[in-house]
Amino acid sequence: MRVLVTGAFGRLGQEGVQRLLAEGHSVIAFDVPTARNRKAARRFEGRVQTVWGDIRSPDDIGPCVAECDAIIHNAGILAPLSEKHPELAHAVNVGGTKNILDAMKRKEKPPVIVFASSLSVCGPRVPGGPPLTGDDPAVGTDNYTSNKAECELLLQESGLPYVIFRIGVSVGTKAAAGDLSPDVFRVLFSINPDTRLEWVHPEDVALAQARAIETPDAFGKILMIGGGQACRLTFREFYGAMFDATGVGRFPPEAYGGGDYYCDWLDTDESQRLLRYQHLSFDSFIGQLREASRFTRPFAQLFSPLIRWFMLRYSDAWQARKREA
Repeated sequence: MRVLVTGAFGRLGQEGVQRLLAEGHSVIAFDVPTARNRKAARRFEGRVQTVWGDIRSPDDIGPCVAECDAIIHNAGILAPLSEKHPELAHAVNVGGTKNILDAMKRKEKPPVIVFASSLSVCGPRVPGGPPLTGDDPAVGTDNYTSNKAECELLLQESGLPYVIFRIGVSVGTKAAAGDLSPDVFRVLFSINPDTRLEWVHPEDVALAQARAIETPDAFGKILMIGGGQACRLTFREFYGAMFDATGVGRFPPEAYGGGDYYCDWLDTDESQRLLRYQHLSFDSFIGQLREASRFTRPFAQLFSPLIRWFMLRYSDAWQARKREA
């Protein structure tokens, strides 16, 4: 198949492109021409058709849709940027999706679109209760989740072939600069450490996407995409294992707040039955992370007190505790 991948040079997009090529598909890789994306694109030079453009422009994205047999739609503005620039986020996330759907409707045989949504559309969760399912309603509680919920509705009302993926926590070994920003630290430390999450490896998400375009039984469904039983943790366990693996070390319980967050365990029975994508456990990921950090971990351990001091500056709970002491 000839597959259009939007957001092709983001982390999930690159995993998707690599998987599609491995499965024998040809790829149209669509993304904005930033310096970072151009650098990432060199990895696929000569193997994909790269198209630089703006998804907000029908003239940019329309011809790509006209050429393809299937679409994996990853492009979007994520939080916290979506909360700082709501108009931009809506134009890209919702307006870009509308442009794709309009172009699909112009085709005699519309391609299937696999849309990367998020479990966060189910709203902030308190610890406990059954795992989330595709039947849980999409509720917009901030700009990002409102955008995703609106896109889900557009797909459901379009009359076009679609698959919606509500993806769990999908962190790989390659962190982007945005993952290490003060805004992210502030959110991280605000979350109740007992909050449940289900991690899924980006490689497994990419495999699910590649299989979804070839699985008609998945069309018209909202599927929860998570790693399964071996990937169910709490935030305390998740970040503790990651900070240990990278050499920073675990943070004390007093560093964390008690806020609800957009995470929980997922009912992935249906998605796994249809797509057979769950291969990598969280423990195997931590092994990968330790291997990827083998050169930097000694330095992280050496400078751990300084790193931890810097990060704890953005913990409201920790700073409040210091003021009370």
